Parts: sequence; C-alpha cells; structure tokens
Amino acid sequence: MQNVPLTKNQSDRIVFNIEDTSLTEGSVMDVLQSTPGVLIMNDQITVKNSSNIIYLINNKRVYLTGLDLQQLLSGTNATYVQSVEVITNPPAKYDAEGAAVINITMSKNLIVGYNGSVYTTYTQGMYPRVKVGTSQFYKTDKLSLFANYSYGERKKNRINTSEINFIEDDEVVGQWIDKIDRNTESRSHDVNANIDYAINDANILSFSSNVSITPYWNRLANMTTEAIDSSFTSKNIINDSKTNAAFNLDYVNTSENGNTFSVNLHHTNYDYERDQDMSSKYYDVDDVFTRENMFNSTSLQDTYIYSAQADYNMTLKENIVFSFGTKVSQIDSKSNVDQFYFDVDRFIIDDLNSGIFNYKETNYAAYVNASKTWESWSFSAGLRGEYTDAEGDVSSIYELNKFDYFKLFPTVNIAHDFNEHHSLGLSYGKRIERPTYSDLNPFKYYFNDYTYLQGNPNLNPTISHLTTLSYTLNGSYTFEAYYRYEMDPTSELLFQDNATNQVIYLPTNLDKAVDYGFDFMTYQTITDIWSVYVINSIFHQKAYFNAIQSGNSTETNQTWSMYTNVMNFFSFTEDRSLSGEISILYMSPMISGSSDISSRAQIDLGLKKSFNNGKWVASLKLNDIFKTTNFTEKNKYLNQDNTYHNKYDNQYFRLGLRYNFGNTKLSTNEKEQKELNERNRLRSEDDNN
Repeated sequence: MQNVPLTKNQSDRIVFNIEDTSLTEGSVMDVLQSTPGVLIMNDQITVKNSSNIIYLINNKRVYLTGLDLQQLLSGTNATYVQSVEVITNPPAKYDAEGAAVINITMSKNLIVGYNGSVYTTYTQGMYPRVKVGTSQFYKTDKLSLFANYSYGERKKNRINTSEINFIEDDEVVGQWIDKIDRNTESRSHDVNANIDYAINDANILSFSSNVSITPYWNRLANMTTEAIDSSFTSKNIINDSKTNAAFNLDYVNTSENGNTFSVNLHHTNYDYERDQDMSSKYYDVDDVFTRENMFNSTSLQDTYIYSAQADYNMTLKENIVFSFGTKVSQIDSKSNVDQFYFDVDRFIIDDLNSGIFNYKETNYAAYVNASKTWESWSFSAGLRGEYTDAEGDVSSIYELNKFDYFKLFPTVNIAHDFNEHHSLGLSYGKRIERPTYSDLNPFKYYFNDYTYLQGNPNLNPTISHLTTLSYTLNGSYTFEAYYRYEMDPTSELLFQDNATNQVIYLPTNLDKAVDYGFDFMTYQTITDIWSVYVINSIFHQKAYFNAIQSGNSTETNQTWSMYTNVMNFFSFTEDRSLSGEISILYMSPMISGSSDISSRAQIDLGLKKSFNNGKWVASLKLNDIFKTTNFTEKNKYLNQDNTYHNKYDNQYFRLGLRYNFGNTKLSTNEKEQKELNERNRLRSEDDNN
C-alpha cells in the first residue's frame, strides 16, 4: 500500500502517482498544487511559464477557464485520483490548442459490487466555506455505473489598492489612490455521472455527463478613490447565475490484436446571466458631496458546442505504433449587453455600450502519429492539421470580423538511454492558443466610472514553438533546458489614458515573446517515512508590446526570474494510516506582458488519518500559513505609471471527514466530464474581475 507520492519522468511527461496519500483528501486543485511541473499561485495555473493548458480526466477533456475552471477543480474531490500526468510536449492526437496537457487519471473499478462514500469539508479563511457530497459506484459483469453530487457554499474576500500617476509632458499632473474591497459569495451544485456498458469483450459503449449549476453568485465591491482635489466612492453589485452542461457518447472497439477504434460525440450547453448595479458619489476638496452617477446593465451569454471525433490506433511489427484520427467541432456563442444610465429621474438605454455579439467558429482537424522503440532508443513524431473558419458579428459601431486559416502542428520526441545511469531527450512542438469568447467581445465591463475592462474583436491566435533538451542522471536527477518563441501572444494589458483619467484593461496581442530557461528536478526517498520532491527553475522572459496609450511604439519588458518548490511527504505510522505533506514555494519577481510582478512565497501543511480499516478518513489542510502570497503589480514606461497591490484570501485551514460504505475494497471507474478542447475558451466576464 502506497503512503507517499511516486514520481516518474518520461521523455515528454511527468507522471505523479498519489493514490492512497494525504493528497487525495483535498480537491483536484490541491493535488495540482503539489504536482511536479505545475505551478499554482493565487489560482493561476502554469506549466513552464504558460497558462495555455489542456485538462483531461482519464484522457477526456474537462476544460474551462477562469473562475469556471477554478470552480471545477476546487469542487471536484480528489479521493479517487490515482495519478496526474504533466505532458509538456503533447503528441499530435491532442488538440493543437494547449502548450501543455494535464491528464488526471482516476482509479478503475475492477471488481463486481457496490460501494459509496459521503464527505464534507469545512474551510475557514476570512469567511467560512462548506462543501458536502456523495459518490456512488455499482458494477456488474457488463454494466458499470458512477454518480457524484456535491453542494458548496463559499465566501471569499479580495482587496486591491493602487496608485496611479497621470503624466503630461513628462510631468505628474494628477494622482489617484484607489482601494477596492470586494466580497464574493456563491452557491453551486455539481453533478457528474458515467455509464459503461460492455456489449461484448471487444465493444464498449459509454455515456457521461457533467452538470454544474451556480444559481447564486454575488459580488459586492466598495471602492474609494482619492484625487488631489476631489474624491469619489463607488459601490458595484453583481449578481450572476450560470448553467454548464456537457454530454458525451463514446464507443470503443478493441480488435484481437489490440488495435483500437474509438468515436466520441460531444455537446456543451453553457448559459450565463449577469446583472450589475453601479453607483458613484463625488466629493470636492472639502469633502462636500457634489453629485451622484448611477448605471446598471444586464449581460446574457449562450454558448453551444458540438463535436465529433474518431481515432484509430494500431501496433505494427518491430514495436511500431501508428495512429491517426479526425475531428470536427462547431461553436455558436451569443452575447447580449443592455446598459442603462440614470438621467434626472429615470434610466435611459446607453446605445454606445449596449448591443449583441455573435461568434461562430468551425474547426476541422486531422492527425497522424508514429512511434518506435529500440533497446536504448525511442522516437515519436506526429503532424496535426487544423482549419478554422470563424466570424464575430457585433450589432454596433464595429464591423463584422471574419477570418479563416489553416495551420500545421508538428511534434517530435527523441530519447536515448546510454546506460542505466544516463539518458538524454530532445523534443519539439508547435502549438496554438485561440482567443477566448469574452476576450473577443468588444463591450465594456465597468469596475467604476473610470475603470473598465473591454474585449478586443481583432485578436489573433497565438502560435508558439517549444524546444526542450533534457538529461536524466540515475533516473532521479533531471536537468532541462528549454526555449519558447511566441508570435502574437495575448495578454491583458493595463493602460491609463492621461487625457481622460481612465484606466483600461484590454486583451491585446503582443508583438512577440521569448522565454528560455533551465530546470532541475529530483525526487528522493530520504528515510522510510520521508520523501521529498524538489524543482528549481531559472528562466528569462522578454515581451515585445505596443504602447497603445503612448504613441503606439513597440516597447520591451524583460527579466531573469526563478522559482523553487520543495514538497515533503511523510508516513508516520507503521500501518500507514497517518500521512502528511509540507510544501514550500518561492517565486522571485517576474513579468507579465508590460507588468512587473513582485516576489511571492507560500508554505502549506496537510495531514490525513484513517480509522476503522479505512471506513473513516479525517484530514487537515493549512494553506499559506504565513500569508505571503500577496503581490504587487507595476506598469512604468513612457507616460504609464501605475502600481497595484493585491491581497488575496489565501490563508485558511480546512477540516475534512469522509465515510466509506459498501464494499470499500472497490475502486471507482469514474470517467468525469468529457468536455472537449473548445470548452477551454468558455469564459464569462467575472473571470476578469
């Protein structure tokens, strides 16, 4: 029985086995936070400094972005997670979108019978959070069923303070000091189910569904802005509701010689609604009330995704594996915004900030991949082609934006074992990142009267090239050097308009970005009860961006950075019923587009104790013990000068309790949430707040 995680390095991936460790008593997000090669800070997930990641569960996509992704990963219990694969150079069979792939493998139910569990967690940060749920499993010779339901209530706080210097002719002519104190409350229901039916030994039919319902999501933000000769206060109230439902039908045929043919049909239905009420009160230099401004808005988004995929995998003689497949997907996203401003005694429609944005996209893809192994060599190469036809139609002052393109995406992996002590690997991959639907939506979301987020319907997709050279010593010490070049990378840049005193968050294509670095990884068993994983990365980032509010000149931002992550895993008792982990993370100052980000650190502790032969399991998690994850973001170039201090509600403790019943020797056949690549780009406006 395993008591500590096990790590295995392969030529194109890291496999992190956590079955029967204390990590399984948290959420999937907690597991990823301890996974080698994955870096998470303030809910931002990156692999090799890229957040363009494909997520899979049992090789099936489960992808969203922003708050929807956070809710999915934080709300999914990790009890039945077996391992996590971090694939840094995904083969051609994966969609070209995604600089990396994270595949979460669930343990399989191999024995006929029934089991289940009920669980609850209580989390105390600045405010309490609770979650309850149950999982049910049933298997016969031909039929395998899984169902899970969870309900969660949470409230989190976030505080931002900022200083903005408005510049004219190289002189500071005004200064604003802002403070935003926001509390976010939500209630959510998550249901997922899977049915596998074995028609015979060679044919399996599966149906899976995942439904996430958030009937209540409320954010209250109180803002205060102090200027040199005046001030104003704002109250921003937001109420959201959304339903995200995904359905999959799968068929798999396995021939007598082990070749497989599979078909997947997928549909996603995403409905989102937002109501916003904003009011601002203005005061003069003597703190005397002068005027009030009010407006409200209603936003609706309906997105439908349909896709079909077929794959064939065969093994030829001399250890040659050959695979090919095709896929077609269609996306139809409709967004509607109605904004009203208050004038004298009534609200009047704001035509400039109201309208309809319709986005349609069709994507056709085909791939071929081949691999071969020798005694000391392994080689794989693939080629994927994708044709995209899309248009964005805005019922306002914007013109119809139509585009289509065809791209080829090659991948290569070569590995050689010189002997049992030394091995070398080389990989190359080309990837794409398409703009999210909300990033393309040109309508404005206001934080207050002078600060707003606006989409950009003219965004181009990002093309990236990643080359990695790796060397492994004694199977335990891995050294990597990598180089990434990105064309048209998308970044949400912050601009201040010194003429109007407005602050604008705008998704923008950078000219290019170059990132290269050196990684060191090792996993060691120190004693019978203690093992440790260490990763250290030193890298250089350089971004070329257009200074839109400063003459549109091309500027650069660059720095050398590093991060170190040390994870300690313990098994304290002979029967392995008590285990735990301590993780230590440090990140030096970094950059993000035009912004400079200050250093951060985080120390976490987790414990797990099982009772009564595993019938009862209790857990404890202490997160960000010393409250060191807050950071500062600064933009200072030409006539731009602004600084933001971010304080997150990351310090908390969590208590968990799970009761297992039925035949507890069984393990789940869970195949959760088989959403496809396009779901990565479903993101509602609240992701950017």
